[in-house]
Amino acid sequence: MSRVHIIGCGQFGRRALEFYRHRSEDLMLVDADADNLAAAAAVMTGTGARFATECRDAVLYLIELLSDHKNCPDDWIIPTAPLHLAFAVLAQVTGRRRLAWTEKPDLPNLFLGERDEMYSSLADFLCPADCPQPRKYCYHTGKERNPSLFNLLANLNYRIDGVFFPSIILPSTQLGPGLGGFPLRRLQRIVEFIGRKRPGVLLFSTACRCHGVTNILSAMGSG
Repeated sequence: MSRVHIIGCGQFGRRALEFYRHRSEDLMLVDADADNLAAAAAVMTGTGARFATECRDAVLYLIELLSDHKNCPDDWIIPTAPLHLAFAVLAQVTGRRRLAWTEKPDLPNLFLGERDEMYSSLADFLCPADCPQPRKYCYHTGKERNPSLFNLLANLNYRIDGVFFPSIILPSTQLGPGLGGFPLRRLQRIVEFIGRKRPGVLLFSTACRCHGVTNILSAMGSG
């Protein structure tokens, strides 16, 4: 039976908790902070939701889940821990490291995080919490979304000293208003692809149609 793993039960995890309060999915609530986990369990108790809790580091938890991916191929991940979770896992399982940005990529509305993660967004405003992410237009402005952030990232021509860095994207699927996640198998396939086909430095993003976070992964053997 498939499960939904809400990895991070703090501020950003609360939206996921509210969405799943009265749904039928089997949930796993994960957080390294016991207080956050207790608060999350209190939100879900009495709602009829089926859930379990795990007091674990987010990165180590997802790595362990990936190692067991054949037994949970249909599980979904909602990454609400305060870091670029998929990238942190990718770096650990490949033995590669994150690199700092020396030049800004050609992406809109950039913001640099404390772990060298570059956030980008098509929006220069605070998006409404209930945005259903329409396929072709912005829910807030009604304007056509062309190109999407997916396309901008896929066609990103990022070079340092003339060396081109390919761009790999983990798509985030809209699961509810303002709530995104990805199936575990999607991350597993990307990890395997990078291990086989992308030994050099690359850009790795987790993104939806409007918002994304990108890190630079070092070349294989440079860690």
